Amino acid sequence: LRGITTFKCTQCGHTFKAPDFEYMAMVYSTPQKCPKCGSIRTRPAGLFGKLMEGVYRSIWERMEKEK
Repeated sequence: LRGITTFKCTQCGHTFKAPDFEYMAMVYSTPQKCPKCGSIRTRPAGLFGKLMEGVYRSIWERMEKEK
């Protein structure tokens, strides 16, 4: 747990605060479920999250497959 961060849902555009858990011992944050639409396709809000959206796409696909 690295604290609290602001996430953005790429499905509905909602921004929200949630716990920031390290994803698989990497610099990425584990996507958190959007409280508005329920999508897991979320990423940290801000420039880093936007630049890393391609990486997050593969994380989302992996998470959806493991459901």
